[in-house]
Amino acid sequence: MESQTLEWKESWRDAICHRDYSTGIPIQIKVFPDKVIIYNDGYLPRGLDDLLTTHRSEPHNPMIAGVFFRAGMIESWGRGIEHIKKVCKSAGKPEPTIAFKNGNEFAVTFYSDADITTNITTNITTKFDVNETQKRIMFIMSENPNVKIKKIAAELGIAERNIKSHINLLKTSGMVERVGANKNGQWVVK
Repeated sequence: MESQTLEWKESWRDAICHRDYSTGIPIQIKVFPDKVIIYNDGYLPRGLDDLLTTHRSEPHNPMIAGVFFRAGMIESWGRGIEHIKKVCKSAGKPEPTIAFKNGNEFAVTFYSDADITTNITTNITTKFDVNETQKRIMFIMSENPNVKIKKIAAELGIAERNIKSHINLLKTSGMVERVGANKNGQWVVK
């Protein structure tokens, strides 16, 4: 299980270093019973084929990459995917699937078992101090992305103003996002 955590940490660091912050689209982590997908808006200067071989690194954010390197959070530049694949192999897990499309959409899919994805979910919600009410709100939103605040309040038996307060905290921490207009939009749980 520790090796799976290492590969996700490496992928998360790569996402931060290579992210295109001008899009406003946050790095997204989607947890499923059998896999975890880390999605990032970024670019590859030479394409996906070069990324899967020995290459020199060209991070989109060299200052961030430099800080990570000096802090000992990344071993060396240009070895992220190589390191992730090595960790997966040593853990007896399949190599992650790497997808790059439309010139800036990058996703890494890790395959695992339910115990590991449950552990990752627990770690993420603990890291952001998500309380039980907020977990319930996120669960409702994930089950019904079109749900209205009024319905969430009624389902949980909590005042709408309190639900709005919890949602604002979740938005600020990057755990949820509202896509589209208030009337016809959807909730995205990250």
